[in-house]
Amino acid sequence: MCSALNLKDFSDSLRKSVWLAIKELEDKKVFIHSEPLRVRLHGKLIKLPLISTLATLNALVARGSMLLYGGYGGGKTTLVKVLGRLLTGESIREIESSIIRAHPQLTEEKVVGRLDVGKLLTEGAEKIVWRNFISSFWKIIDEINRLSPSAQDAIFSILSEGIAKYFDGIYETKEYVFYATVNPRDIGSYPLGMPLLDRFGIAVPISMPRYDEIADIAEVPDDKLVEWDDSIIPAFLSKDQLIVIWNLVSRVDLDVEAKLFIGAIVREFSACIRTLKELGTFLDFAESICKGCHFNTENAICNKIHTPLSVRAGKALVRYSKALSWLLGLDTVPVNVVYAVAPYIIWHRVHLSSKFLEKFHGNRFEAVRSLIDTAFRNFINRLPVYYEFMKLETGNSDINLINELEKSAASDLIVATDLYPIAKQILENNYLELVRSLVKAINNQDTDRVHDILKRAINEIPNNLRGRLFRVYEKLIRRNRKVFVTDIRNWEKTLDKLIELIPSFREIKNEPLDKHRIKRIKINLTEISVHFTGSMKNAPVFVEVYGLGNMDEIADKIGKFLKEVPIPEQERIKELGY
Repeated sequence: MCSALNLKDFSDSLRKSVWLAIKELEDKKVFIHSEPLRVRLHGKLIKLPLISTLATLNALVARGSMLLYGGYGGGKTTLVKVLGRLLTGESIREIESSIIRAHPQLTEEKVVGRLDVGKLLTEGAEKIVWRNFISSFWKIIDEINRLSPSAQDAIFSILSEGIAKYFDGIYETKEYVFYATVNPRDIGSYPLGMPLLDRFGIAVPISMPRYDEIADIAEVPDDKLVEWDDSIIPAFLSKDQLIVIWNLVSRVDLDVEAKLFIGAIVREFSACIRTLKELGTFLDFAESICKGCHFNTENAICNKIHTPLSVRAGKALVRYSKALSWLLGLDTVPVNVVYAVAPYIIWHRVHLSSKFLEKFHGNRFEAVRSLIDTAFRNFINRLPVYYEFMKLETGNSDINLINELEKSAASDLIVATDLYPIAKQILENNYLELVRSLVKAINNQDTDRVHDILKRAINEIPNNLRGRLFRVYEKLIRRNRKVFVTDIRNWEKTLDKLIELIPSFREIKNEPLDKHRIKRIKINLTEISVHFTGSMKNAPVFVEVYGLGNMDEIADKIGKFLKEVPIPEQERIKELGY
């Protein structure tokens, strides 16, 4: 076996650098605000500096995008500018040169790029000179709400597709960290449309410091005399190291309850027993739609949310929950981490009932936070039902579950719209016979039988149940997966030896090692996933093997050269037979 990467030490070193960056922000009082981010873990309440921690989390996920809501002069732009220096090593001057200071007259040309007039006149060529903002890694827009709608469209393209467009030119900007500040009191501002707001992964409302916090300003050097520059602000990480962190964060698994809670939040904020909120009718006819509905109660969530959450919101909950869990050194994402970040992921994406919002004096964030609390209580009460339903999916549940679900459906909207109808469909089709046969065939490593069952599923059960069966299949074959790790340097030395034992690795022989990506190899019913986390020579390379047939044989061959890493145990999964 080649020299093995010590993954724990490598990850701990990067994590320590991130914490040093947060500490630097706090020690230098770059942003004065004492509100904590509260996370309860193992019975203890952890308090983290709210603004510094959330702004840092945004840099720990690939293409993170954050909105900072607050009035003039609070230090929002300075905070994210200094953070860029701390986490990428770029100079303050470089970061400053790419910042967009928004105003209503700022044209798309000033945001995106311009034609090279010299080339146009002499050669007739439409060569585009892209603005620093477009080509920069650390992107900042100051007061994005002052951008005109056409300029906002350019930002939308970056956030939604990772590309900038101007004339016939396209600039790919796939790797970035994005921050935008918003001053909601600015009378010269343009409204940010819901599609654009939904592209921002996280948003944090920023209030002015309290009286005792304002006193701390006296301890901060006068920024008219001493500017924030590279001599004052150290660099703890490089851009390449930050990209490796993105990939490490992406590998953090969610535990079962965290996954269920994310699904519960999205459905609680979207479901309606009478109509599809996605059609937009709820915005205009909410009162008449809710009238007479037995779910229309004081404690309900459905009657207070007029616009449903997108799938994108669920993905953001996953990404930022993983980032916080990685930062805290956790092996998996627990449900309490999801609960801690959820209000900041959700509040800017929804349109609330005006009557409900009045109870919070128009404070949309606090209104949404109260709904997250309600969703969490509902989730805890519903948790036994979720577990029984998951057992039903694998053919293990008591057939009397349907009676319990029918009773729960009378008072629980999610049971009524999701769990009960699906359970009825499972029992009315031959899903149970197929899934029980599938579990048995997988346990017996009977690959021919597995193939036969999956083919039958395509022909014998409805599309939604077929998708459910295939997801169960994926979970079942991944339960015994094995993960190996090395680094780029040793991967280059080892690959030829791996090819001798497993010729299919030749598919990635000539793959460039200058960027992070995932390459998949399929050998019959065995899947091999090779995850390159970055371009640095010490960047980890993960090789994951799972499936049926000769999976163990393939894993043994890989294990001769690469170090196996343990997979965090999830006891709940064991109970379910996953």
